[in-house]
Amino acid sequence: ANSHDTLLCFSNAGKVYWVRVFHIPQGSPSARGRPLVNMIPLADGERITAILPQPKGALAPPAEQTVADEEPATDEEKEERKEGDARDAAVADAVGNAEDDEDAGGTEDAGDAEDAEDAEDAGECVFMATANGTVKKTPLARFSRPRPSGLIALSLDPGNTLVGVAIVQPGSDLVLVAGSGKAARFHAEAVRAMGRTARGVRGIRLPDGDRVIALIVPAPGGSLLTASERGYGKRTRMDEFPAKGRGGQGVIAMRTGGRNGALVGAVQVFDGDEIMLISDQGTLVRTAANDVALTGRNTQGVRLIRLAADAQLVGVERIAESAGAANAEPVEDA
Repeated sequence: ANSHDTLLCFSNAGKVYWVRVFHIPQGSPSARGRPLVNMIPLADGERITAILPQPKGALAPPAEQTVADEEPATDEEKEERKEGDARDAAVADAVGNAEDDEDAGGTEDAGDAEDAEDAEDAGECVFMATANGTVKKTPLARFSRPRPSGLIALSLDPGNTLVGVAIVQPGSDLVLVAGSGKAARFHAEAVRAMGRTARGVRGIRLPDGDRVIALIVPAPGGSLLTASERGYGKRTRMDEFPAKGRGGQGVIAMRTGGRNGALVGAVQVFDGDEIMLISDQGTLVRTAANDVALTGRNTQGVRLIRLAADAQLVGVERIAESAGAANAEPVEDA
């Protein structure tokens, strides 16, 4: 992100907050940073689970003051915010019990419905995916009017969390990757645009105990890099994942179990990218994405990182800027 960009910060409570990048202190890789609760009013137990950077001008700019620096609100302003939160909560409760494959828009207010219809012509929408396989598409314009206390972005069932957020255009495809090694690809038009407080619809059908780990918008020339908890991974061309209807079980993206264990991460990479791997013991490995074998869907992959017997891989992230072969770690075949 650039200094004047706006970060849309989505929490596990289903709310969205606005943060300007220049309000976040810049520090070294080993610096502890500034607690987010000093910049946005997170409730007890609330944490940020997804961040969506937006360039300057894409959204109406939020207030220049952070929560920590703003002037104390008057009693009238506090009451207005409380009433606004109560209205949002009431609408969220009204749609919270909707069935998984049922449109939750029937109980939305007229403004949400109008903006949802306009989104089909306007183009850009915010697409959200949760751990239990629910997806939702909301017009980007619905997030252009920030509130210091945050806005409800979607209604979440107890125990469900937001996994990924992305901007989609008309004609885009979406890929949901599950920890069981399955991936479901479908067209964005299969999900109609909804208001902020809607619950969403089913994107992928998951067996008991499984969860979605990644939301990806395929792009030309991209490949899907998957990584398992035992440190193995691979790359697969995106065109090997066929687009099917929303709500299916998906196809095999990587063989799990046995040597590999469950999937813990999936990212889209391009030629020249690098990836960063991190274990639950704090070990970091940075390597070139091109050094990871490019194989078919129904394969186990190669070793990405050598782990101790009691360690597990917990995350993988794409680094778009290549630092050169000198900093790359070798990748060993299984």
